[in-house]
Amino acid sequence: MAAPPDLASADWSVKQAETLNGEPKQIVWRFINALWGIDDVQPNMGKLCYFRFVNLRDSVELSLVTSYDAGGMADCNWVDVFDKVPHGIEDYKFPSQGPAAYSDDIKDINSSGSYELIVDEVFDSVSSPDHCIATWPVIYAWTGSGYGDVSSNFKHYYEQQLAVLQKRNAAAEAEKQRAQIAASAPAAPVWNCRPQAASGGESPAPAAPETRIGAGVSFDGVGVASICSPAPPPAMPEPDRLGLDCDKAEVAKLERFIGVSRDAGMSDAIKWANSENPHDREFAADVLADIGTPQAIEYLKTLSHDSNRAVAVNAKSSMQQLGKLSNPLTVTEQTIPFGALAPSSK
Repeated sequence: MAAPPDLASADWSVKQAETLNGEPKQIVWRFINALWGIDDVQPNMGKLCYFRFVNLRDSVELSLVTSYDAGGMADCNWVDVFDKVPHGIEDYKFPSQGPAAYSDDIKDINSSGSYELIVDEVFDSVSSPDHCIATWPVIYAWTGSGYGDVSSNFKHYYEQQLAVLQKRNAAAEAEKQRAQIAASAPAAPVWNCRPQAASGGESPAPAAPETRIGAGVSFDGVGVASICSPAPPPAMPEPDRLGLDCDKAEVAKLERFIGVSRDAGMSDAIKWANSENPHDREFAADVLADIGTPQAIEYLKTLSHDSNRAVAVNAKSSMQQLGKLSNPLTVTEQTIPFGALAPSSK
């Protein structure tokens, strides 16, 4: 069997893009783990979700963009870029404002000839796995000495994203209204019936299909009576099963970012903060911290004393993050010398 290709010594020039992007995932994943000093990659140690060799630096050398996870409950929640330099491999780890970051797209947003990396950052989530997760796209580009958050340079892109989200939000609201109308429409009652015991205490034989007569009493074809009562209506699904909370939070986040309104989303945040559902209150804490106005901070202080521990902890943590969520994110860089690679990569 031929030895696997050695990506550390391979040609990463632009002309090799097709060849490099045709490599199997397992080869690229083993190369990355070798960089991190992991010689034997185990199945429970995560997986490579996506990779692409692309000219992010606008130079003759390609960059390796990766999305992966570390084997935990979250899926594909890490983003790294690897650049080959004369003395080794530079590993750029893209930060996360919240519990995770997801690779979104690589594109030339302004048709300038230079590519940007778009990473979806989680800015609001709760402890319940059934609740939606709110994200927003952060744009990174090569700055000459590293990768930086250049989101503020692409207002038009965010205006386009806002229009898409608003359309999706309107469709979700319409679906919710249709579901509410259908649930409130009168329907034929559903009855739960149980056979009445026969004289002498013996239970009757199973009744044939019955016809309901009068106030909840039915008879089968041979005169055995059953007592019937209306069955409870099916429970309505929680509105957030449609993702409406996150749609609203994401729209408001973009509106704040591009300057539509400094406190966009405040009315929804207040509604969630006053909800009887602790997951709603937990969700409200991150939104309030991101809004950061004096009114939002007052609501956040109240939530920090919530009777539900998860809500109170999240609110206190959000208060510590006040002002940080709107700051440009810093990408950390580590240079790994070629001599430090694990033996399996050689």
